[in-house]
Amino acid sequence: MVVFPAFSALVTLICAVVIARDAVARPRPDKIAWAVAFAIFAIAAGAEVVGALSDWTPTLVRIYYLTGAVLVVGYLALGELYLLAGNRIQRVAPGATLLLTAVAASVVWNAGIDEARLAEDGWESIERGTALSILAIGVNSLGTLVIAGGLIYSAWRFKRLGTHRNRMIGCLLIALGTITVGLGGTLTRLGRHEYLYIAMAIGAAIIFAGYLETRRPDATTSPKPQAASDKLSAFSRQPSARDGAAPLRIAGANGANGHHPAPARADSDGSGTAFIEAKLADLDPDALSELCRVWSVPRPEIDAFAREQARRAWTLRQRLSPDGQTRFDALTVPVQAQLTELYHEVCEPLPAHHS
Repeated sequence: MVVFPAFSALVTLICAVVIARDAVARPRPDKIAWAVAFAIFAIAAGAEVVGALSDWTPTLVRIYYLTGAVLVVGYLALGELYLLAGNRIQRVAPGATLLLTAVAASVVWNAGIDEARLAEDGWESIERGTALSILAIGVNSLGTLVIAGGLIYSAWRFKRLGTHRNRMIGCLLIALGTITVGLGGTLTRLGRHEYLYIAMAIGAAIIFAGYLETRRPDATTSPKPQAASDKLSAFSRQPSARDGAAPLRIAGANGANGHHPAPARADSDGSGTAFIEAKLADLDPDALSELCRVWSVPRPEIDAFAREQARRAWTLRQRLSPDGQTRFDALTVPVQAQLTELYHEVCEPLPAHHS
């Protein structure tokens, strides 16, 4: 039954590469954790392929058990925790993860191998002592609970907000795929070893489909195609003469007419900065984006700032506390752009003659 683990290895390797490319382009700790998780998944499935095509060795058994039976679900759960509570766990999560990985490697590498069963039973020939059993059951149980519970909660939140339909569907698919993979080990108790790899293959495919779905723009909120200059102009609200302010031009460092744009107003009373700080501390990126949309600032489809956009974003960043700057830097460019426009165009106090 080498087909199913080979398919699982291929799918999870592709998924790891796709997420890793995203992480390089727009670094985020959750993406890094998920890329590592799928790479570990691919190693485990690849070890099964090697064992099926040749002979199992004690080293191959330990590699498979460490990656497939212990670590993979833990790293998937770490990625989900970063999505749900990144600011709260960012100081302890890396160290705790490395410690757990080192402990797991030590326990697995010190576990005995029943070499009399090695040729026939493969990775099942590892001797599961008390420490190894507690470690594997604990990591997989807690990890599955975090992934399934967190993703279902995220999907419910997206549905309640009425936005990000594709992300909601993707979250549900990832949760379903994770549960499917977890059920594979349970099904082996029915006496059919291949059930594990059938479940792994199906679960990996569902997880990958869910991840791709979360990356798709929501058709109900995606802006209509327009010229590049129109997209840049649409990023910041253009105050009209009715607002008593000159239009803000952001086509480049010098506006469309060759003159420098009007400088951003100073946040003299600090209320705008305090509002942004509070929301950065309390809300995750998707909730921040929805907050901005409600306050008249839609999410732009951009992956880089224009020059004047970058200057305005930097102005906002300089006015934040060190913690606020860290949270701001962790956001994607579209959400940074929304917060920047919300701050400069909505939160700042109006000129004196407007009061």
